[in-house]
Amino acid sequence: MVAPPEPDATPGESRDVQVTAGPGNRVQLRTAGLVTAAWVVVVAAYAAGVAAILPPLLVVAVAAVLRGGRTLLDRLMLAIGLLFGLTCVAGLVFAVWPWGLHPVAVAGTAFTVLIVAAAVTGRRPALPRPRIGDAIAAAAVGGVAAVLIRPVLRDGPAGRLARMLDGEDLARHTSVFDAIRRTGGYLFEQPEAAERLVYRGMVTYPQGSHLLAGLLDGFVRSSSGDLGSGTSMLTHYLAYVLGGYLLLTLALIWAAQWIGAAVLTPSRQLPVAAFVAGLCGFGPLLDMVRMGYPSQVAGLAAAVLLLALLVRPLAGARQQLVLVGLLLGAVGFTYYLYLPPVGLAVLVWLRRDRHRVLKHRAFAGVAAALAVVSAVPMATGVLLAGQGSVLFTAGAMGFDRTIMVVLGVVVGVSLLTRRARRSRVWRGYAMVFVPVAGFAGAMAAAQWFASGSGGYYASKALFLLFALLIAGVGAVLLHLPPPEPGRSAVPRWSAAVLVFLLVVGGFTAGPGDRRYQLTRHWAEARAVLETHARFTDDPVIPTVIVGDDEGYESYRMTLFLQTLQRTSGTMAAATYEHEPVSSPKRLDAVVARIPGSMRLVALSETAERRALAVRARHPELDIEVVRL
Repeated sequence: MVAPPEPDATPGESRDVQVTAGPGNRVQLRTAGLVTAAWVVVVAAYAAGVAAILPPLLVVAVAAVLRGGRTLLDRLMLAIGLLFGLTCVAGLVFAVWPWGLHPVAVAGTAFTVLIVAAAVTGRRPALPRPRIGDAIAAAAVGGVAAVLIRPVLRDGPAGRLARMLDGEDLARHTSVFDAIRRTGGYLFEQPEAAERLVYRGMVTYPQGSHLLAGLLDGFVRSSSGDLGSGTSMLTHYLAYVLGGYLLLTLALIWAAQWIGAAVLTPSRQLPVAAFVAGLCGFGPLLDMVRMGYPSQVAGLAAAVLLLALLVRPLAGARQQLVLVGLLLGAVGFTYYLYLPPVGLAVLVWLRRDRHRVLKHRAFAGVAAALAVVSAVPMATGVLLAGQGSVLFTAGAMGFDRTIMVVLGVVVGVSLLTRRARRSRVWRGYAMVFVPVAGFAGAMAAAQWFASGSGGYYASKALFLLFALLIAGVGAVLLHLPPPEPGRSAVPRWSAAVLVFLLVVGGFTAGPGDRRYQLTRHWAEARAVLETHARFTDDPVIPTVIVGDDEGYESYRMTLFLQTLQRTSGTMAAATYEHEPVSSPKRLDAVVARIPGSMRLVALSETAERRALAVRARHPELDIEVVRL
């Protein structure tokens, strides 16, 4: 069904609508029938091995029950944001209820709650008609997907692993994803079981994105118990990592359209979408994928959705409050570094819209409760695991600040115009921008005073500021004259296509063109895969790869081999918290901390001599030395 347009205080958006339900018995019977049918569909899809259709179906169903937004994309993004936050919060239940992440239990419960909620509110399913702006956004995301996915499909298992080897973090993230599938919920709720599967430093790491990936994997495999082989598990997780980045791309494109809706005609959406997609496909944001930061990507996507809704709130205050609370939960459970700035932005919005909010105290209480729950991972990590001590870690991600400065100047100058100052939406953007920019500045200043240099997390704080600037690119269009009704659209579309071609050409011709297409780690990836394929012991014998370097490369290859062999937990004591990776004493320290039998796989003659020397120095240990 198609929702009819409705008058609204915010142009182009629909209010919450209450539909009178009819006789109570009839409503209850219809609701019971729909719930029964939903469970039948869920069970049938799972039994037929096509449970992968259920998550997209749920997104569409939620979008049909929600209200707000002018376009189909608006409604779908609201649904995605709601389900993203709800999944992160519901993860607290998955670890303690008897079904874990079982697809039937999760999907059946989700559809039941949705059907009951629709019955209680009296909402009939309705979706806006697709528009050309929806197609433009989809095409832009498709372009970024082609940039990311084509080389991954082309280069096979070795190429996929080689790209993951650009940063060691993905080995730990993959092991957390696998452990959540095995345990059925957040690891910090079951630390004893978790420490047998992963390095204990990851037990209290924010795991919202890993939980979502693990939940989706059960649907993709149509099984709660099929975990796949090591290589299959690694491939699936890489797919979810890339999918998370595409979600961030879509969130940025949507946020730019949502915030700039008053001036974004379809012909203007084309160059804006091309610009945002170009930054995502070839710009600094891609470093998060290349270096292996899936949690940051997911947290940034949730933060972008939340900030966009604070800049231009929904007309329905109750739905706005619930979405704000759930998106706060998504940020807190995926990457809580961004929770303080977006939390401050929420307070700014509450102060601004306090008269609307106070009319719905019950829903404000729900949002406040969700905000408290969103702080659970931060409290666990900082208070119990001491993660606050690494906040001012020296070093930087190499974030290219030039494009951010240029974009900041362009957006800032655009907001100084009279038209921007008179717009409630763009005034809201400026108010939200202050806590985000202030947080990034405070992090940079604190890092400088702490170490006199750039900081790792200070650089990560800049990504949120950069994302908000990207979402605000529509402010530039405030300088264009409004389109005149009745005039031919041909000149406008011709100019839009020309700008589109210039934008795309500028990005593809730049130095970042092959950023995700080239890798230096093919030899390492082949060595890891060959070792994993050659030694299929049952039970698995802990294995260490010994290369020529005596340092980081050997450590990183061993780390990914542990992930494939699912020995990250049992080998954690040998892998972490002792000699630095470049220390010549490291291999001796590693073997001394491995319980029972072990294997050293040498990649060269030099490496074999070093491995044999280590075995000779530890005659009390059961060490097998193998030349690959």
